[in-house]
Amino acid sequence: MKKDRNIRILIIITILAVTLPTGLLIGKITFSNNINLLMTYLMLVLSIAAAVVLETAIHEAGHMLFGLLTGFRFLSYRVLSLIVTYRDGKLSFGRYSIPGTLGQCLMGSPVSREKKPYFLYNAGGLIANLISAVIFYLIAFRSDSVPVAVFFAVSGMYALIMFFSNGIPYKGSGVANDAENIREMHQHPEAIDSFYLMLDINEMLAEGKRTSDIPDEMLDLREATLNSGSLGASNILWLESRLMDQQKFDEAEKLIREIKDKDYPLMDLQRNGLELDQKYIDCLSGTFEDVTDKKLLKFIQASKSSSLSTIRYLYARALYLKNEKEANELLGKFASLEKGYSYKGEYQVEKELMDTAKEKISGTLPS
Repeated sequence: MKKDRNIRILIIITILAVTLPTGLLIGKITFSNNINLLMTYLMLVLSIAAAVVLETAIHEAGHMLFGLLTGFRFLSYRVLSLIVTYRDGKLSFGRYSIPGTLGQCLMGSPVSREKKPYFLYNAGGLIANLISAVIFYLIAFRSDSVPVAVFFAVSGMYALIMFFSNGIPYKGSGVANDAENIREMHQHPEAIDSFYLMLDINEMLAEGKRTSDIPDEMLDLREATLNSGSLGASNILWLESRLMDQQKFDEAEKLIREIKDKDYPLMDLQRNGLELDQKYIDCLSGTFEDVTDKKLLKFIQASKSSSLSTIRYLYARALYLKNEKEANELLGKFASLEKGYSYKGEYQVEKELMDTAKEKISGTLPS
């Protein structure tokens, strides 16, 4: 915990070291051109909003470019909740989001694994942010247009913020950043295979398959791997997801307890998912107690509009508490996500779990 706090402080210091000079630059630009405070504020707000989207897109494009250069295959490219996926030889557009992330570029595992490439794909976003920061600051210094200069100064600033926040190893918001993934794979070679496994399974899911389709031989459940970091520990999470898909709830609950007892090095996002699965099972078995953990409540609040598994848990909870109105609202929200949802197999799994909740908890509520 102390180490995490020190890293957070370091990241904050680096961000301040970037934002303060940029703020002075913007102040100089607007003051020397007699721009009033309100107009300066409006330009800043619009520039920040645009810069966040632009730099997220550039960061993910960096992952894609350097992934392709090192033998990885394109699978999907996401900015905010908009996602482009490649399947069956063509591109398709849809919606998908992960709490705590603004974007993601997933590639298929490399065609040739002998040299175990991983660095450039994971560092590609950092490289792209750094290059764009230099270009944007140069444009800001050279532009005669105040709005253009302000926009590119802000974009350069945000590019450096992304560079440092992703370039200092840290598991922020429950998700490991790029540098943390690189660190894990550098220290634990077996984590590289776990990284490839994650890509292989994501490719399966993108093709419409389900976690129940994951064969035993794909998973590395050795204790050394499970304790090597969040990438290695994710192997046992795929097993838990497969048991939930198969609706083997007793086995899933036993595995969840084992994961907690052994305290594998999971990320907060992964732990939250396990907790919600356990709460869902509790609703089915009639032993449910409401969530009181602040971190988990915050996660539920952040993901309840876009995460199928969170909606599924909330639906089971509403049925358990006999809240018919909330249950029907959640059914409607769940159904609204089907169109354009990129992982059809995942949607079907969650739909079946929703149906099971209705059947086991309350078969009397209307559809």
